[in-house]
Amino acid sequence: MIQPQPFLIPAVQAHQTDRLDEARQLYRKALAVDPAQYDGLQLLGLVEKRFARTGEAVALMRRSLRLAPGFTAVRQNLCRTLQGIGDHAGSLVLLRQLAAELPDDAETLYQLGGTLLRQERRQEAAGPLRRAAMLRPDHLETRIALSEALLLDPASQGAEFEESLRNARASVMLGPGNPVAHLQIALVQEEMAHATESLAACRRALRVQPTMTDARHIAGINRLRLGDFVGGMADFEARKNNVWFQADGSPIPIWDGRPLPDDTVALAAEGGWGDMIHFVRFVPQVARICGEVVVVCPPRLQRLLSTVPNPGNIRFNPERMPAIRARSMFLSLPHLLGSTADAVPNRPYLSADPERVRLWTDRLAGLGGLRVGLCWSNGDATRDADPKRSVPFEFVRPLAAIPGVTLVDLHKQDNAAKRLADADEALLHRLGPDFDAGPDAFLDTAAVMKTLDLVIAIDSSVLHVAGALGVPSWLPAPYRMDWRWMNDAEKSIWYPSLRIYRQDRQWDWSGSMARIARDLARAAEAKAAGLAPDLLPAG
Repeated sequence: MIQPQPFLIPAVQAHQTDRLDEARQLYRKALAVDPAQYDGLQLLGLVEKRFARTGEAVALMRRSLRLAPGFTAVRQNLCRTLQGIGDHAGSLVLLRQLAAELPDDAETLYQLGGTLLRQERRQEAAGPLRRAAMLRPDHLETRIALSEALLLDPASQGAEFEESLRNARASVMLGPGNPVAHLQIALVQEEMAHATESLAACRRALRVQPTMTDARHIAGINRLRLGDFVGGMADFEARKNNVWFQADGSPIPIWDGRPLPDDTVALAAEGGWGDMIHFVRFVPQVARICGEVVVVCPPRLQRLLSTVPNPGNIRFNPERMPAIRARSMFLSLPHLLGSTADAVPNRPYLSADPERVRLWTDRLAGLGGLRVGLCWSNGDATRDADPKRSVPFEFVRPLAAIPGVTLVDLHKQDNAAKRLADADEALLHRLGPDFDAGPDAFLDTAAVMKTLDLVIAIDSSVLHVAGALGVPSWLPAPYRMDWRWMNDAEKSIWYPSLRIYRQDRQWDWSGSMARIARDLARAAEAKAAGLAPDLLPAG
């Protein structure tokens, strides 16, 4: 009987010396003699993987695994191959088996944690990654992965962020020339609202790798927080969204901000709806230096956004697209137009539909006292609320006890965080099921706001609608505020009618909401006395 060894042994030798064509032929001859040669199957799979024939590689490794289910090397190689083709769910099954059998194998634990991390199962990922870091404390990639898992877990707070920072710093100690390690420190410090330290880490990453767009983007956010508007907006251009904009295959060039009086510029809305409402203010400036401006935006926002002042050459979502000379995104406009912090267009730039204002004025005519619109939670039917921005209702409830205050709920009832117990429902005035129920977003919201004295809203689209209308607004802001609100600011360069109440400590709403309650009581007293309530920021 012919044995496979005369072919298998030289096949392995050829494989080890990178003579891959020869190795493939010899492995196939060995398997022709003995198709159940499980080692030959997985080794041929590794060769096929080197030739980028991953489908064949996976099939060969699976055949090997069926013949030898306990073969550790096959499972490890198959895991890596599945991860390479993005089949993280398939690799996860094998990795769990391996981790159970090899609880002290740091590489397996690292692979398991990394796979869970790629599936955004961050809480699960932290456990195996902690164990891997303990077993192999000098492994840089494990330290970075553990720091990332702890940073991105929505449930993480102070202790988890401190642990994340320790692991990021350990990764820099292990690889001082690794730009990803420096970037990880920047990301953790940015999440902890340490803008100066985060910016320094970004600059260290950029010294190692000047083309690192993520580091440039985070540097821009930190520069904006620290008041460097012009430099921050320039660095902000490196944000990830620009990767899509540059690589979408369109032959239309990116606009560089120069006047094009005889041509059409297309502006693409980007980010969340709040970003679009915030940055549409710059569209009239583009219209003043270009022949025509075409704005592409979500259809539900079109009617609200199209109330922006229009010199006659702005079109929203035209049915027939004209010839386009250049294109840009909304968030690039401050940079392209050369805006400065003291010269952003911040007068009210959107308007409410007069007929709807009359309708809601009549419907709310019976509401007395200081009329205050409330938005304490974000999210919708398809997206959970962000716990770091949303205010638990327990901190909102005391506002209803203030004499002379009527609270109007500005939420649509489209997620669980906005539905309350009956006792709390009784504290608020609901606007009914027809509130913003049509195909257009925020038209009723804008009209209702024009009948109110004040809007108290978290960082959300609702807040941006109020700011764009010039309605007095108060923002309960997390300690780590969005870059656009700067650091330690009570006022906003974007909305003169906005007053900011920042948390005194991360994740603690008690202090900021107590200040809101105090100022709200004073405003209600003033209105009851026939005086103008103090609703705007100081100065």
